[in-house]
Amino acid sequence: MTSRMAPWRVARAAYRRLPRGPFRFLMPTGLWRGLFRFWLSVLAASPNRRRAVRELLVVYDDTYRALDQAAIAYDDGIHVKHRLTGYHDFFVERVRPGERVLDVGTGKGELAHDLVTRAGAIVVGVDHDPGHLAFARARFPHKRLELLEADVLERLPEGHFDVVVLSNVLEHLGARVEFLKRLVASASPSRVLLRVPVHARDWTVPLKEEVGLLSYWDPDHEIEYDPKSFREELRRAGLEVTELLVTWGEIWAVAEPR
Repeated sequence: MTSRMAPWRVARAAYRRLPRGPFRFLMPTGLWRGLFRFWLSVLAASPNRRRAVRELLVVYDDTYRALDQAAIAYDDGIHVKHRLTGYHDFFVERVRPGERVLDVGTGKGELAHDLVTRAGAIVVGVDHDPGHLAFARARFPHKRLELLEADVLERLPEGHFDVVVLSNVLEHLGARVEFLKRLVASASPSRVLLRVPVHARDWTVPLKEEVGLLSYWDPDHEIEYDPKSFREELRRAGLEVTELLVTWGEIWAVAEPR
């Protein structure tokens, strides 16, 4: 006996496989939007209320991820959150001129470049993604910015660093406490600057859990925090949180070795 897929699952699967370009010219945006809204109303009207909520939450996440990609293209390869949330300021204001900074998970180098040009630091940025590093080297060349390709779980840059930066890194790691201990022992920093996601961002988080969906912001996340769990995890790693700010669904914090 063959199983039948729900119509909305078939529609969503088909939509994901459609080539996007030609359709922008065949139908005006208003018509696409109307069809999309009609499809959403069909999902919302399902007699199975749990399934309706679950399917709409999946569409919600799909839409958010598409917006992420558009937001990167909108600012010519750099996500608009770097500009709009102002989180670079938090890091820049806590680094002094001439300090040696290790930026773990530097990505495309946006923050590392600001630490060099705005804070006057000497920065070593390390990341495992060669594509991101190629972007950083092309967009942000600077004599005080060194970019290294490495998996920090296997190898850390050698030498002393006054400051270690972990911006949206911890949540992607499994053995975080062990990693932090090793990182602090290797770099001997006076402070660690961190940025991590807050789990309780809005009401959709517990709703996702209720209908059996992953509630984390990103499926690659191993954890998302609240201030208490964040402080406790860093305490177990030998770090004391000396400053903590919750904003934009994130924790921005300063921690010092105990």
